Amino acid sequence: MLEKQFNPELLYNKIVHYYIDKKGYSKEKANSIAQLVIKREALKRICKNHNCGHFSHDHIRNTETCLATNCECRKFFK
Repeated sequence: MLEKQFNPELLYNKIVHYYIDKKGYSKEKANSIAQLVIKREALKRICKNHNCGHFSHDHIRNTETCLATNCECRKFFK
């Protein structure tokens, strides 16, 4: 089973609108919060294997094999 690909733009828009509409933050403050969240979420989805560094959606979950060509990664490291 393949993991759904990470879409930072969609998440970014949701976060910005949440902080502006629901919390009443300024546009600049909402943008800075969204940037921090996107950066954190992207880092969570990158393989920590120093030979790999690909996103989790580039790995096959059940065999834990990287789908990127010329990559020796055999297991996704969190």
